[in-house]
Amino acid sequence: MMPHLDFVRKRFSADSQRNLSGAGWTVISQLAGILVRLGSNLALTRLLAPEAFGLVATALTFLTTLEWLSDLGVQPALVRHPLGDDRTVLSTGWWISLCRGFMVTGVAIATAWPVSQFFNQPQLAPVLAVLALRPALMSLRSPGLPRLRRAMDFRSVFIDEFTMTVTGTLTSVLIAIFVPSVWAIVFGTLTGAATGIVVSFLLCPGRPVRPDRQVARELRRFSTQILINTLVMAMWMNIDRLLGLRMVSSHDMGLYAVAWNLAAVADSLISRFCEVHFASLSRLTDERQRQVAHERLMNLISLWIIPVAALAVCAGPWLVQQLYDARYTGVRILFPVLLCRALIRGVGQMQFQLLLARNQVRTGTLAYVMALVVHAACVVPMTQSWGVNGLALSTLLSTTCVTVTQALLAARTSGESLLPVLRTLAWINMPLLFISLVQAG
Repeated sequence: MMPHLDFVRKRFSADSQRNLSGAGWTVISQLAGILVRLGSNLALTRLLAPEAFGLVATALTFLTTLEWLSDLGVQPALVRHPLGDDRTVLSTGWWISLCRGFMVTGVAIATAWPVSQFFNQPQLAPVLAVLALRPALMSLRSPGLPRLRRAMDFRSVFIDEFTMTVTGTLTSVLIAIFVPSVWAIVFGTLTGAATGIVVSFLLCPGRPVRPDRQVARELRRFSTQILINTLVMAMWMNIDRLLGLRMVSSHDMGLYAVAWNLAAVADSLISRFCEVHFASLSRLTDERQRQVAHERLMNLISLWIIPVAALAVCAGPWLVQQLYDARYTGVRILFPVLLCRALIRGVGQMQFQLLLARNQVRTGTLAYVMALVVHAACVVPMTQSWGVNGLALSTLLSTTCVTVTQALLAARTSGESLLPVLRTLAWINMPLLFISLVQAG
């Protein structure tokens, strides 16, 4: 064996190599996702009116809220379970998810018409009723999928997600060319979900077996805190898009949806890094090692990544102006504001992964409760004062609240450092000041 290869193997442990591989595939998947999202966004915004995006965004937000309100935390429970690779354990989690998926679909179909009446948008009812099939389709995916994240096999995760995204995007664009209506996005979304079923079984072959009651109880014990946390988080995260169509026009809500979809690229990147971080922390049994690993990563993020990202946000208005036609001018301000929100939330999400690994979810739940109160109190007056821009600013304010509150609670109970959050807030002020100057100009 060559000396330098032997040195490398000694220098990096197997876990370190897994972490680097997971981070590498996360970067690759998100870069690919950025290209696909940007390409589809540009194509669809040229083929469809903003109102189509507003309807789909409201329908998907309603579905997402139902999914989160019924989230039993099965996925993180399987990642943490000592026998999470066992077929019976995986199958038990699969059956629980299957029942939940079909329940969400049934509730969404049953409430499609009342929801459309609440928003005074009759055309929303059929859109929501058809999109309601998505949770049922997603619940039919292979029971072995949690193994990928448990083993930190993010290469396979990338293949799974990228295939669904590309298939759904191409379907939407092709339909929109011939039938330029909201149904292009609807059927593209369902096609991507159906493709995910096939891809999941190709990556993780195997059929589910009978569930085990004892395993179900074990998964439920861990997931109780997750459920409560997700209930609160669902209301906080989605209140702007759930109420948006009641306060602004479908055109403005479409602009908000386009800006949200663009900023969701950053959110998705953050979520994937959080998955890698949680998986790596879960593999460490020593609490001191967890603490050190987490602090190093948080310092790296706040000292190097956040400053670069804050500078990049300043280019948001110019980028939108270059890429979109006059119908989407309003996205120039919404997009960078929502990007700032993504950066602040990212720091909070990374902090939450440590709390999740420690089984201290209650701290995050308290922070979400505080943010929900702030968001509920501010979203209506801010939207009435500044229109759709106020809707985005209320989201930014409540996200800042959840991150700061969580950091303060973690500092009080576990001695966590506040420096990463403070650095992030300081850097975020720069693009916000720049955005205000653009708006004034």
